[in-house]
Amino acid sequence: MAILDGDRRTHDVYAHGDTTILCVAKADFQKILSQHVEFYEAMLRLQARRIRQLFGLVEDLNTLPLRSRLAKQLLHLVRSYGVPSLSNGEEIRIGLHLAQEELAQLLGASRQRVNQELKAMEREDAIRIEPGGLVIRNRDALLRISEAEN
Repeated sequence: MAILDGDRRTHDVYAHGDTTILCVAKADFQKILSQHVEFYEAMLRLQARRIRQLFGLVEDLNTLPLRSRLAKQLLHLVRSYGVPSLSNGEEIRIGLHLAQEELAQLLGASRQRVNQELKAMEREDAIRIEPGGLVIRNRDALLRISEAEN
């Protein structure tokens, strides 16, 4: 964002695994944008998508209970980082390891409340909590939870 508007950076980034970083100077980036209209348009679409996601997150935060927000976040993580379980083809492991504290920060909640909801989902056989992360056992159950507006 800062490279586009010239303001200071608002976020830090942490890698959760092996990472390759490409550093592009601001002047070079602006030159690329001016010479490649298709890239400029793609950047605009990306920013528009991010703004729409932000509006959705704010709306969810203000209207949905934590349980629904957590289920929606788990479904999003499955779409982005889901890996079929080797032991059971019906189950999907979330390949990105997020600590419960990090998951809680994404949801605007405490780690303790997120832990309670995860354990409830585990009792309902929607998920399985493992030392290495989460396994989605029943995607349809998570979808029903995400759509509930208790």
